[in-house]
Amino acid sequence: MQELENNRVETYYDIAKLREYILNLTPAEAREIGIKYRSTLNKLKDRVREGELNMNTKEMRKILNKVIW
Repeated sequence: MQELENNRVETYYDIAKLREYILNLTPAEAREIGIKYRSTLNKLKDRVREGELNMNTKEMRKILNKVIW
């Protein structure tokens, strides 16, 4: 048998719930997560509304690390 090169488990998120959560985030909650500026939160919400949900950005990693699904 061949050993696996990567021992990471892939996680699949419920995109609909994630979009809803991001769109309902307030600036105070975003600051608790680690998103400092309101403008960053607005840009993130705009990207979600446009359908461009990139999971590999700093902000998204902060959200995914803080939020337990």
